[in-house]
Amino acid sequence: MRLLALLLAMIALMGGGPAAMAQDDTNAQILHSVDEFLRGLNEKDPAVIAAVSTEQGLLVSHRIRDGQEIVRTRTFADDLANIAQGNGTFREVYWDPAVLVRGNIAVVWAEYSFDLDGERSHCGIDVFNLLKIDGEWKVTGIQYTVEPNNCPEGR
Repeated sequence: MRLLALLLAMIALMGGGPAAMAQDDTNAQILHSVDEFLRGLNEKDPAVIAAVSTEQGLLVSHRIRDGQEIVRTRTFADDLANIAQGNGTFREVYWDPAVLVRGNIAVVWAEYSFDLDGERSHCGIDVFNLLKIDGEWKVTGIQYTVEPNNCPEGR
């Protein structure tokens, strides 16, 4: 009996109890939606993006160009209508995401890099806002910085 109590205490201290497993599963579901959104972007596939986002979602970018602050806002619907246009290829990846969740709302904060036609264009921070709608995590908004300098290699 003492051995069982000791094992349960060790599991709780290591964060391996039911609550931690439930959180890991929730985080995995949230990151799956983010991954699918970026897969749709990278593959220029609006159907993939639409499946994991809301049409009313907003994209907001922030950059400094020639000493001037530039903030650009557009809707997911605008991006979806134009995503397949153009000849260039792009690849966006993120790493070390921080996931915050409370109930049916989540935020993912991660560094990212963006390559255009195989060349590093810029990097920065992505912030994905998500809501759990009808049991599925949907991306409702993205804010990101556009930083053309000091981007990490190999990401």
